[in-house]
Amino acid sequence: MKKINYLLIFIAFLLSGCTSQPTVYIYGKYLNNSQKEAIINTFEKSDKYHVEVNDFDFPTDITVNTLLYSLFLQKPESIDIVSSLSTSAGFPIKEKQVFNVGNNWYTKDSIALFLFPKIIDNGITFFKQDLINDYKAQNCGTATSLKLNKNGSFNLESLSKSGENVIESIDGIWKYRQYPYLELQTKGSPYADYYFEIKRFKGADKVSEIDYLELVSLNSGSLPEGCSFLIGTRK
Repeated sequence: MKKINYLLIFIAFLLSGCTSQPTVYIYGKYLNNSQKEAIINTFEKSDKYHVEVNDFDFPTDITVNTLLYSLFLQKPESIDIVSSLSTSAGFPIKEKQVFNVGNNWYTKDSIALFLFPKIIDNGITFFKQDLINDYKAQNCGTATSLKLNKNGSFNLESLSKSGENVIESIDGIWKYRQYPYLELQTKGSPYADYYFEIKRFKGADKVSEIDYLELVSLNSGSLPEGCSFLIGTRK
């Protein structure tokens, strides 16, 4: 089960050494290269901030363009200036929040921007990048796992039917055309061989709440009925 590390990463940023300019950390996981260039160029032209872009995971409760800032910014007016620069680059800020974790406040002179593309399919905040992960099989017979890679390829692993604990792998490409459906097309096939419905739900254990992402098989001829692949992310 994957645990989001964005808080630890941001804390490391906050506690790192000082710079001559306030630092703006842009979380650009959902942005394409041209969108990243637009936001970087806007801040560089202002000559007011040091900018760093990353592809780290977003907090699951951030679903709109959001600005997080330290309570102890040296220049509080930076909040409005950064928000204005983001808007001029095409990413208007919808929410502004003070960054805190466990009632501790961090004193680094920094701001973080969590940015989304302008277009969201069907008004649902769910992107292709959200699917990239390693999933565990549930009720899938010999199938054990499914990996959706960033480059668009997939690996579906199964135990060999010979019963010798040999792992067999089916490879190909995956396609996400429209929520909530996923397609897998094996190598050499002219069409999709596997179809899945994307489902999201919440759960919890003794440690914390968990956001689940489940890929439910829609073609029982290829995988056993009731088969799905699951990943959980702690909040």
